[in-house]
Amino acid sequence: MKRARYMDVPSMEGDDDEGPRQGDPALYKPKSTTATHNHYYNAPVNNIGQAVNANLGTNNGSIHQVGHAPPSSPPAQVLPIGLFTLLHPILDASHTRNLKASPPNSRCFPRTREKVIAMVLSWARAIPGQDEAHIMWIYGYAGCGKSAISQAVAEQLSDEGGLAASFFFFKGSGDRGGITNFSNTIAYQLSVNFPSTADTIERVAKANPGLLTTSTSSFTHQFRELVCKPILSMPRTMHGTVITVVLDGVDECGDREEIAGLIESLIAFFDKYPRIPLRFVIASRVEGHLHQQLMSSNQVELLDLVRHTSDTDIRTALEVSIAREMRGRVMASDQTWPSEWEKLSLVKHIGGSYIFMVTILKLLFAPSTTDGLTPMERLPKILQTRPNFDQLYKDILVPCIHFPSFLDIVSTIALALQPISIAQIAALLGIRNHNVTNVLVQLHAILQVPGDDHTPVTVWHTSLRDFLCSFERSGPIFASPVHHQRLAHGAIRIAASKSHSQDPSSEYAREFGLKHLIIFLRTFESTAASFDTLLQGIMPFLVKATFKDRQTALEIACREEEWKLVNALVNGNADVNVRFRGASALTGDSAIQTWLGFWDDFM
Repeated sequence: MKRARYMDVPSMEGDDDEGPRQGDPALYKPKSTTATHNHYYNAPVNNIGQAVNANLGTNNGSIHQVGHAPPSSPPAQVLPIGLFTLLHPILDASHTRNLKASPPNSRCFPRTREKVIAMVLSWARAIPGQDEAHIMWIYGYAGCGKSAISQAVAEQLSDEGGLAASFFFFKGSGDRGGITNFSNTIAYQLSVNFPSTADTIERVAKANPGLLTTSTSSFTHQFRELVCKPILSMPRTMHGTVITVVLDGVDECGDREEIAGLIESLIAFFDKYPRIPLRFVIASRVEGHLHQQLMSSNQVELLDLVRHTSDTDIRTALEVSIAREMRGRVMASDQTWPSEWEKLSLVKHIGGSYIFMVTILKLLFAPSTTDGLTPMERLPKILQTRPNFDQLYKDILVPCIHFPSFLDIVSTIALALQPISIAQIAALLGIRNHNVTNVLVQLHAILQVPGDDHTPVTVWHTSLRDFLCSFERSGPIFASPVHHQRLAHGAIRIAASKSHSQDPSSEYAREFGLKHLIIFLRTFESTAASFDTLLQGIMPFLVKATFKDRQTALEIACREEEWKLVNALVNGNADVNVRFRGASALTGDSAIQTWLGFWDDFM
């Protein structure tokens, strides 16, 4: 069996020979000529060892390559006007996103992670040889800094003109939590960063519109046609230039089978074209569906980030952060705080987890109005806290459980199908904005709380959702799936109301209102008759409401084959003659025709 190789400082092979014509796959067959690239690192080198997915920092080293310079890129082209409209890319998926609004909000701390970033960049810049890996898998447990490394690598490669595309998955963030628009987004970024591919992508997309959605095309076929083949067709003037795709958080993608299939397809593609100057940097936790694919191929270079995280880096990040917090504060302390012993104790307590370090710092420098303590008085208490995220979450959440609407607000954040704002939370729960704000300001250490009512509230780390959705772990602050009923009722009322038609809450309600209801109903092993009871009080609004693409509840229920819900809607006087309005509706098809077509099987 072929096996992945563990990361070491890679040898650099290049090829500057003249090659076949543009688009000829033979362009990427192995050649014998090599070139040597010498790399000089001009900053302190820190060993890097244990860690977890959080804020990290910038690379202060510089790397100079001596050898054959890559040919200049072709002149910039104007992208076809229809390409953006054709592809509908996700706009907040790349390294250029607003990190606070679209997590992960991860950056390397200054003077940290320099060695590991340099290693990844050196590998990404080197032209792959015949037997060299095209995929680097950066892996480690939650909080060891994978996303910050991905962010730093993507930014640097983008500055150098070597980044084809980047995509940061994040569970619970709508489109970035799945693969629905993934290929389209990568293809669009590729067309922007390397305009010579734009014509090919547009031609393929227009020739086969079915490629643009995973409902009519397999995910792997879509990616191969929209991304891999356009790269194969790049002009021969680009020969010798390595381009890289950075994918972060692939373990957070809900479509596990499709992601595993994509990796398998990429490995087969690189086995077929071993000299193609394309590389993938993939960062994730170790999950079974990823481990099986990535650990068993010589197309994969392994980088265990836990082995490349050191106490030296943690201490550097800690000192930088404390100095930044202390700057401008009026506190009764001198330059001896924290003491050497306290710093060493904090480093040991943090245990290599950047994400835990960030939360400790937020607690340490929280306003004194929360407990009346100064950071100096708070530090000994923090050092007594077990470095366990579950205990940390309880320490922050349980003291606030008496606040009005606390559990409803926290459960809404945990169960929302994409991040929502303070105003949207209030609208769904039927409470005032200030009631939501009053709770959230207590939770700033584990939530990204915006400074207004309309920017989405985001979680510090997805492990918070996992904690809240587990009764065994969270106990009295458990976000029960029954709360989907409360969210569904609020959203459906909004979707049925004309007065809310222009509100931001209306957009979420129409997109996800019925999904919340279906999730709630699926938690019950019910007979069809019991659905009437479960839907009591909401049925008049459910019949009246229109959802995404102006679809009715009956149409969506038919499409989802939720026949018990269809039966309840029919009993509730839903219009069975309504025409389908969804994007994939068939001309002349009606809800009653679809319903009758399946009713015999259901009964």
